[in-house]
Amino acid sequence: MNADNRELEELYSRNADMVYRICFMRLKSAEEAEDAVQNIFLRYLKKPKEFSDSEHEKAWFITAARNYCKDVFKFCGRLRRVDMESLPEQAETAGSPESEESELFEKLMSLPEKYREILYLYYYEDYPTKEIAKLLGRNESTVRTQLSKGRERLKKLLQK
Repeated sequence: MNADNRELEELYSRNADMVYRICFMRLKSAEEAEDAVQNIFLRYLKKPKEFSDSEHEKAWFITAARNYCKDVFKFCGRLRRVDMESLPEQAETAGSPESEESELFEKLMSLPEKYREILYLYYYEDYPTKEIAKLLGRNESTVRTQLSKGRERLKKLLQK
């Protein structure tokens, strides 16, 4: 394996799961999210980017995933509902940290997109509110407000 292939494999392994989760949150379908990952990496391969650092790389893939999903919605012209049956199966025991995280992610998925996306970027991808605002093209104060309201909604869902 040459150095270029190794670099591509490393790039893919660093970003594919994140791209999949973002696309799954938006597209609500495992199959469509998998297609999105393939298409986003194909776009990258056709026009490779020079990244200044790992955060630049991560931001590019987040933006590419968001834009791809927007394109899908423009093309389809319809919104989809979450089909909880399509969530990936996980072999976990009840009460384990993994099952609690799975429940948390499931509840996160049921939130409206404006909260779901911000909570995901903040808690799963460790982005600060300032960076989230840049990525989503929103005011930082709007992001903080949506983060707070999203937390409240998520807390209510978890208490049920």
